[in-house]
Amino acid sequence: MPNINVFSRLVGANSPAQGVNAIPSYVPTGTSATVITNQAGGAAVVTVGGSVSGATTAPSFGAGFDGYPFKLRIVGKVTTGASCNVTVAIQQGNSTTVTAGNTIATTSARAVNTTSATFFLEAICMWDNVKQTVTGLQYGFINNVADPTIAIVSNAVSVTTQSSLQFVPVITFSATTGATMTITEFVAEAV
Repeated sequence: MPNINVFSRLVGANSPAQGVNAIPSYVPTGTSATVITNQAGGAAVVTVGGSVSGATTAPSFGAGFDGYPFKLRIVGKVTTGASCNVTVAIQQGNSTTVTAGNTIATTSARAVNTTSATFFLEAICMWDNVKQTVTGLQYGFINNVADPTIAIVSNAVSVTTQSSLQFVPVITFSATTGATMTITEFVAEAV
């Protein structure tokens, strides 16, 4: 259930077609990292938005969303029909193409061998409009195996404007036999 801090939220919904705010189940056709799409066929993108009161001239803390924390979260379930490692990630941008260096947060590859398992990945981020990077902390788990909380050091892409604070989910399966993934929620919200 979303709260008043939510900027953008997508949910899993296989039918009826609900457009850009719904994410259908994903069945991998290969073992490469894949950006998940919405029911309309575009990238399943969440956007950090809204206006935060503060100084009106950049660079300055308080100009737009500069220097204020926000949270990205993706949760769901994966099922496999063979030995399989699964990785869940969040990438900066609004593209259906996986771009090296644009990963904001990622889980470790975790075994989900011929079973069903839940996953959770959350990143608490901050954007610096002077340095033009997103940094923060991330933590998550797949199949009840947790990753430690680690720093989001930086991403390779330059995030020059608040309107570029857009993010997409990325999933990787090491095998495709009987594999499916259902996202329950993908959200961007204020902390």
